[in-house]
Amino acid sequence: MSNTLAHLQTHMQALGPAADWIESIIQDDDQSWSLNTTQGVDIGVSFASSPARLIFSALIGTPDEVEREAVYATMLCTNLLYVDQAALRVALTGPEGELMLISEITPADWHLSEIIDALSEFSATALNFMDTLQLSVESVSETSVHAAASLRV
Repeated sequence: MSNTLAHLQTHMQALGPAADWIESIIQDDDQSWSLNTTQGVDIGVSFASSPARLIFSALIGTPDEVEREAVYATMLCTNLLYVDQAALRVALTGPEGELMLISEITPADWHLSEIIDALSEFSATALNFMDTLQLSVESVSETSVHAAASLRV
């Protein structure tokens, strides 16, 4: 086990008490953890080597069938826009169409505060994506209700 991974494991144990917005941390294996946040975002954290980095992931929802094509197009544009900024990507998890937000960070010094800040920013970003996706689904539902009501007239 590398010193960086050992250092990270120590930080992950200290993460819960140091960040009150994290409700629970479960170590999945020696290189990955599952975090539950008070905002309702579940974050996967994985260590990757060569180069040493952290990979964050969060499920952000499934677009409504009516809006799916537009959401997927936006997802591809997001991937293009963030290619150099935050190593932020949106991916499909499978044929059901659920979306996952993924980000990689390479902490400069691997300090606990640096990891907490990166997790906090990722959680906020995931929550924004989740809210946007939910608004899209609600908009489609509202439009469908109005369309159905106008047909009954």
